[in-house]
Amino acid sequence: MTISTSSTWGLRALHHAQELARTGRGSATQAEAQAAEYVRQQLIPLGISSVHVQPFIGLRSINLFIGLAFGFTLIGHAAYWLLRQPFGILPATVLSILSFAFSGFVLWRKFTFQDYPLRTSLPHGPSQNVIAVLPPAGEVQQRVVLVAHLDSHRAVWWYASDLLVAIYIVLSPIAIGGVVISPVLYILVALFQQPVLAWIGLIWVAIHFIGWFTGVTADLGLYSPGANDNASAVGTVLALAERIRQTSLQHTEVWLAFTGCEETGADGMRVLLDEYGETLKKALFLDYEVVGIGEQLVYMQNEGIARRKRIPVEIEHLIQDAGKEFGIKPLGIAGLGALTEIGVVLERGYRGVCILARRARSPLIPEWHRLSDTANRLEPVALEHAHDLGWEVLQIVDKHS
Repeated sequence: MTISTSSTWGLRALHHAQELARTGRGSATQAEAQAAEYVRQQLIPLGISSVHVQPFIGLRSINLFIGLAFGFTLIGHAAYWLLRQPFGILPATVLSILSFAFSGFVLWRKFTFQDYPLRTSLPHGPSQNVIAVLPPAGEVQQRVVLVAHLDSHRAVWWYASDLLVAIYIVLSPIAIGGVVISPVLYILVALFQQPVLAWIGLIWVAIHFIGWFTGVTADLGLYSPGANDNASAVGTVLALAERIRQTSLQHTEVWLAFTGCEETGADGMRVLLDEYGETLKKALFLDYEVVGIGEQLVYMQNEGIARRKRIPVEIEHLIQDAGKEFGIKPLGIAGLGALTEIGVVLERGYRGVCILARRARSPLIPEWHRLSDTANRLEPVALEHAHDLGWEVLQIVDKHS
């Protein structure tokens, strides 16, 4: 394979990304629905007969969920520090433990992509996936699912600069870990009368307050235009669909999954697998995220905020083989406050990998959740390379059918 120096397919992807990034596309909003309709309208002229919209009710705000979860951790801290005098250390510690346990349970369920208590108390709204199936020229022997999410994230202040993003990446696992460590410290104080351990717990009071405050105020901000995250991926998959229609694969059926509500916890992927999981049990899921800026292609080697999951070895070898001419590298950011829809795929026992692009000299994701994530920053060559990598994966899979 020769890496493209022209940007024919990159320009096709760029055109779609420019159209989508005209406005922010919040999860379960009208703008997200308009993005879904744009995708549907682009697929129909390609002659794809099986294009349909899969409606569902999705979470509107991941921030309010964070506020809910860390709100219970603050109740746990407050119970310990404020209720010891009137009620005694044992009742205060018990109530504190129960609050922390509930917070931990909610976080675990959410970030292992399961339903959780009080879920319906959070704002939900109509969302949708756009799904299309491209049949091969011959008999179907395997399936590949190309995934790109439609929605964009709120431009929370944590993402406003590289320094803040770095702090967020450090604090996220500390905050989640504190949900477990803080009650342990308080239990040790009750058992062994070591008050210094309780004072250590005050460190997490500050961190959990920051998490709660961020959660309850973040929705006052605007949605990111989402050019790189994730209009670039939607454009790339649309360009791949066009190329597949021009040059059919022999025995590989390709599914296109443009999902809603990824930014609020991958609700769209959950719904997709709920309905089509049996059909796609042996499929390869190739998820595109933020592929429009940067000269370095990378793949997510592991996934998961609450539970670390590594991609299957055979999938890693496939991506390394397909991306060797691009110098593709692994990226390990499990537990650092970022998730992709491949997290759902791996949690449910399916096979998949997420592809991203970044600057060669920076570990950070370009324009991640920022108001500056506009279409004029996208790079056709980056989009071209992401396209070429996907095409090469499809060729390898089809060749080994």
